Amino acid sequence: SKGAKEGSIVVGGNGEGEQPNQLSYPIGLLFDRQGHLYVADHNNHRILKFQIDSSNSSP
Repeated sequence: SKGAKEGSIVVGGNGEGEQPNQLSYPIGLLFDRQGHLYVADHNNHRILKFQIDSSNSSP
């Protein structure tokens, strides 16, 4: 929310790598109208899609 002083890690946070729960040089992100988060993972040559909700944020 606007002005929030705390947040949560929703992607990454598992060190650099090529596993689905890891990123290697993420260079961009985008939210679509349904609330999905897309992350451009440059060194792994992929785009990851995440459904963001309170119980699960895995790809």
